[in-house]
Amino acid sequence: MQRSEAKRALSLQANSLVRLVSSVVGISLMAAGGVVLVEAQSQPRPMFQVPATLLTVGLGGVALYAGSLAVAGGRRTALGIWGACLVLLILMPLLQVLPIRYDTPTLLDLEALAPPLWPYSLAIPLLLFLLLEVSLPTRGSNSTSNLFLLLGLLAAVMLLYFSTALMGSVANRSTLILIPHRLFLSVLAPIGLSGLLVVATVLPRKGLVMAGITLLVMTGLGVEWMSTWSYDGPHFLREAIQIPYPRFPLLPILAGTIPGILAAGAGVLAAWEVYARGARWDVPELVSGGEPSE
Repeated sequence: MQRSEAKRALSLQANSLVRLVSSVVGISLMAAGGVVLVEAQSQPRPMFQVPATLLTVGLGGVALYAGSLAVAGGRRTALGIWGACLVLLILMPLLQVLPIRYDTPTLLDLEALAPPLWPYSLAIPLLLFLLLEVSLPTRGSNSTSNLFLLLGLLAAVMLLYFSTALMGSVANRSTLILIPHRLFLSVLAPIGLSGLLVVATVLPRKGLVMAGITLLVMTGLGVEWMSTWSYDGPHFLREAIQIPYPRFPLLPILAGTIPGILAAGAGVLAAWEVYARGARWDVPELVSGGEPSE
């Protein structure tokens, strides 16, 4: 009986986490819709941003509803909704940086429909976290704390947000915008690195402690090293040697150094919690569909 009550309590904790994260995603997307609408005022054709605004607000409501579905037992439906939201949030901003030349009226209209990426910097990592947390099977006990989870997700969000700001600053003052394939990879890389940090954060919670710690530390140190290399300008551009860029080295510090320290620190914290402190908790059930089995 005591074991059953302990599992039920932990299940409530896990369901509360799913509700909390899905609520943050929903609220952030509704706020992002307003941001996209405000940012559209500075665009040559602001009305073209209306579809992106409406879609963003709608995705916020759908993501919030999916959190309730997951807790109520509709796990597969919730995963499908979150996955669709994640794909759309990534694809919409990428429409303006596809590795093509926007030299026809149709392509220019397509580019005008694309919202900026930075308003989605919070929702994209959190949606990926929900997908992995709910879908991945558990292979061991979860000994990590909420502080570890916070550090890992914060590193992913900071990296995506400030890397997007860095790329935008560089593209506006260089020939990067005239090299479609390089611009596309420059925008895609922060999304991939942010997703990698989210994966590394989830793995220790699923029992794959050593894999998660190794990935967090290596990715964090790698991002930190790349940021220090860019303190005096974007070295991937030839003209960076001759043209001064504003907000350097501040942007590389915010986009890489601090997120890298947070990620590596999260890995060290997980190692201490699991191997040094030796705390052990039972793994929670993510979706409570009835009485937990004994």
